[in-house]
Amino acid sequence: MNIREFVSGFKTHPVLFVGTGLSLRYLNNAFNWDELLKSACKIVNDNEEKYLDIKAKHIVDNGVFNFPKIGSDVEQLFNQFLTENRNGSLKDINDEYYKSIESGKPISRFKLYIASVLKSLDIKSAQKEEIELLKQLKNNISAVITTNYDTLLENIIGFKPLIGNDILLSNPYGALYKIHGCVSDPSKIIISNEDYSRSKSQDELIRAQLLSLFIHNPVIFLGYGAQDENVNNILKTVFKYTEYNTDAFRKIKENFLIVEYEANSQNEEISDYHLKIEDIPIQVKKLQTDKYSSLYKELIEAKYPISAVDIRKVQNIMSDIITTAKSSDKKSIREVIVVDSHEEINNEDRVLVITYGNRETANTIKQTVFKEKLIPEHMSVSDFINNYFEIIDEKNRERIKVIDRLTIAKNVYFPILGFKKIYSKLKYSSKIEQIQRDILDKFVKKTPKNFTRHISIEDIYKDSTIATSNKHSTLVFNVWHNNIPLENLELFLRNYDEDKGDSKYRRLIALYDYKKYK
Repeated sequence: MNIREFVSGFKTHPVLFVGTGLSLRYLNNAFNWDELLKSACKIVNDNEEKYLDIKAKHIVDNGVFNFPKIGSDVEQLFNQFLTENRNGSLKDINDEYYKSIESGKPISRFKLYIASVLKSLDIKSAQKEEIELLKQLKNNISAVITTNYDTLLENIIGFKPLIGNDILLSNPYGALYKIHGCVSDPSKIIISNEDYSRSKSQDELIRAQLLSLFIHNPVIFLGYGAQDENVNNILKTVFKYTEYNTDAFRKIKENFLIVEYEANSQNEEISDYHLKIEDIPIQVKKLQTDKYSSLYKELIEAKYPISAVDIRKVQNIMSDIITTAKSSDKKSIREVIVVDSHEEINNEDRVLVITYGNRETANTIKQTVFKEKLIPEHMSVSDFINNYFEIIDEKNRERIKVIDRLTIAKNVYFPILGFKKIYSKLKYSSKIEQIQRDILDKFVKKTPKNFTRHISIEDIYKDSTIATSNKHSTLVFNVWHNNIPLENLELFLRNYDEDKGDSKYRRLIALYDYKKYK
């Protein structure tokens, strides 16, 4: 069976279960569990044998290492070393540690170090094609689950990250479950034996929460080996609640695909893989390959009765219905309504339509409601700039058509080229493109010629020789002259947590769009 044949059998949107291997594939600064612990131990003692001594203490009978216990020993060693070296090379980590104590929420120095090491995203340029495909997957998958700490997936796929208790009773569509924590909140990172013990009861609840996803959706494991403990734990959880060799059991196991990395392999054939879960023989599917792009393309092109994007929109409206139904403001309650195809729809209403008619009736309702209500004609210039990546990722032609009703002033940074690539029939795109080019060119020409060359945005903001007032100009200058890769700028903009109405953000979006699509 090839990839296309396997994916064509999906009845519901798949779930991605992502491990360290995917970060190692796409990031220059990624570590597996062993390498991450070794890097911390090396700071304490440059002799690599110290780490090997720790590993030797925690080897289990079958030759596998107990990494949570290794993590505990390394954490204790690391924290003690930083306590005794307050102003050493990791002074910044100590500074953060003492600030966390002042705030009443002390965080282990070890976890602060892990967050600092994995926080920046240094994308491998050789993987550009696959990453572009990975971005498009958001339209055809229901959720992502990961044991990774870094922010690669939220930056590329754009799903909302959920950590710890936030996972419980969450909405599965459009969610990124970070079950071992995240660098955005170092206190919730799970790496030591003590962390695993503390989270054990929570883990049971999280597994129960995710169980329905595994039973009702295809699950694709990316970045794990077939023997990985995380994979086996998930399979144990699922098959623990399914009677052996029943129709349900057989249906579920056919939905599991383990994608295992095999160097230089262009294989696209999926084979059966036999394993045992607590002495129960189970056969799942496995793909051994180095050509992930083939899988991504098939997942992007897969057809379902309703798209994952539309499901997320409906869920958002349902959330509004629940929220406004509790409101004491009668006016707000009317803002979201549910109607069938025979009811009258007011222009001011947000509408969820439940159609009982035939396909022709459904299409009529879809045109009147989704075109006029969910993609309103009064979208502003700011709406297009602030939601730039969402519109580009979804290739939302209906939204883009509204640009012809906008007035773009000559002093406005507007990113027209990406929108034009998706919908080439925009009437005024050439005029707006000229404005975009002129305003960027004018800004760059005002930039002093003695600006320093930098190859990453992180370098600019860490460089103390650049005045704060000049950092933005330095960034624009280096992107314009191709010193900073566009992938670096894109991740920066997707993760932008300041005011998007600010001229700096608008300028950078217009710059990215121009360099990407000119």
